[in-house]
Amino acid sequence: MLHAKALAVTVAYDICLECSKGAMLTSWKVEKPVDFCTFREKLAKQMLLCFPKDRKHPGDEKFWTATQEPKKKRKLGNVSSERNSSAGSAATNTTTGTNLTRDNFVTNVKRLCGDLASLCRHASSAKPTDSSGRMCVVCGKCCYSFCSACGEAMCRYPTKKSTTTATPCFYHHHDTSFFGSSKQDASVSGTRVKDWTFPSAEQMANHQKDVLCLLQPRAIALPPRTPRPPAMARRQIAPAVRPTATSTAVVDTPQRDDMPPIDMDCVI
Repeated sequence: MLHAKALAVTVAYDICLECSKGAMLTSWKVEKPVDFCTFREKLAKQMLLCFPKDRKHPGDEKFWTATQEPKKKRKLGNVSSERNSSAGSAATNTTTGTNLTRDNFVTNVKRLCGDLASLCRHASSAKPTDSSGRMCVVCGKCCYSFCSACGEAMCRYPTKKSTTTATPCFYHHHDTSFFGSSKQDASVSGTRVKDWTFPSAEQMANHQKDVLCLLQPRAIALPPRTPRPPAMARRQIAPAVRPTATSTAVVDTPQRDDMPPIDMDCVI
């Protein structure tokens, strides 16, 4: 155990020394970095001042002194985050001091619908219109509310005589998977405004699939790479090849063999 701790201190010093040389970031460069003995003494003082009950570092909540402490006396302000995605445990929130885990989110899939922070901003900016009303940009009917964040009028609550859908147009307008199906987006989808009709449930489901396929990242196939001779061989072959009037000149781009050697002093 002592040998493992000594190895950890040595590796930590090598990492800090590499950072202080400015190899990773120029702002981290230090003119006179401390030696190993001074670094070890400062590290020892930090270890003496560290207490697992403060929960300032990852893993402090697993120590015996922290687990035996009553829950009312535990400090939740500096709870460390534990990253263990494979086991399904979640990271503890260091800002709010909550003990939420990944299982809490997985077991509430029926309730949680993703991050709605942007939608809440639009919902808080909804305001009523004048008594005459305005035309809804989604269904095209008269409505009496508009979103000040978007600057568009839309139905915020479903009417009793609504025959299209029970979901308000306010949520359809801000739904990414519904974009292109509203009356305002008729020109985008290639439909004339006078021929537009509110989509059915089946059409909305098919449109949602199309939007998901459109927004998902796609893999780009790269052309096959042919093996090239080494750098020295290319330099020997290059003088023998003379471009003619009809042939085009080939530009020899620098490869990894032409790159400068790696500075092994900056590598751990």
